[in-house]
Amino acid sequence: MSEAARLSHLFVRVVDLAATRHFYVDLLGLDVLMEEPGYLRVGNADGWHLGLEEGEPIGADGIELVIRVPDVDVTVARLADAGVLVDAPPRDMPWGARHAWLRDPSGYRISLAS
Repeated sequence: MSEAARLSHLFVRVVDLAATRHFYVDLLGLDVLMEEPGYLRVGNADGWHLGLEEGEPIGADGIELVIRVPDVDVTVARLADAGVLVDAPPRDMPWGARHAWLRDPSGYRISLAS
């Protein structure tokens, strides 16, 4: 039997790679998995990855990146202190998770969940 298909990573173009790196690595705490001029891949070694290439964004409408964090409230407070605008503060959802919504430096919608 052949190996099953699995998701490797999502690839998006971003306006400012340095600002995007700061957001995903320094503020959210994702690991740098690969980095070269104009390209950065972040995530965790044991899971899903996000490939980020500096260039003209193709568009953010309809895309929402959901990132699990240990504590949504603590993470949102840290991001707000760093100047990140929060679209919707943390709240409990009917399905049992706690979510908050914001945008990354290129405008991609981010949902933080715990």
